[in-house]
Amino acid sequence: MARSNLPIEHAERALLLMSRLQRWAATSVQANQLSGELSLRQLTMLYAIQRGISSPGLLARRLMVTPAVITGMLDRLERQGYVRREPEPDDRRRLRMVLTEAGLAVSEHVRKALTGDLAAQFASASPAELKELGHALELMERALGALEQRAPSSPDEGLEDEEVARRRRVPTTSRGRKKA
Repeated sequence: MARSNLPIEHAERALLLMSRLQRWAATSVQANQLSGELSLRQLTMLYAIQRGISSPGLLARRLMVTPAVITGMLDRLERQGYVRREPEPDDRRRLRMVLTEAGLAVSEHVRKALTGDLAAQFASASPAELKELGHALELMERALGALEQRAPSSPDEGLEDEEVARRRRVPTTSRGRKKA
């Protein structure tokens, strides 16, 4: 195998592994009823809020749904006691989503259960293999960081709306896009 093919082969393998990991996590959450009465989409919303994506507009883009869908989901999560809407400190006309103690507890419960299952699989690896895995994960983090920098529409890092652009003092068009 020629060295020049390794980056392509590793990239294809990484994409397949990420897809498999995501399917496994979703299946585990459903099969083990880790999230209680929450749907996978609601759980994903809680996780996104926990990671700092608190504006309804950014949540809609992150989950690739319309703002109306987000509003309905937020209404249900608020009624269930998992999130609350708070005024944005810099602009009280805008709202941000904040996890309640119950929302934080359920998202942490799911994260710990999934992490525990995956860690149990890694437990049989040798120290050398675990070190190699750590290096590989660092490489993936660097590669994804570089890709996110180049792609402003990435789910977590490049989401810009009028609120985010205003905070960064970047001029925007009427649709919230950065001016060239």
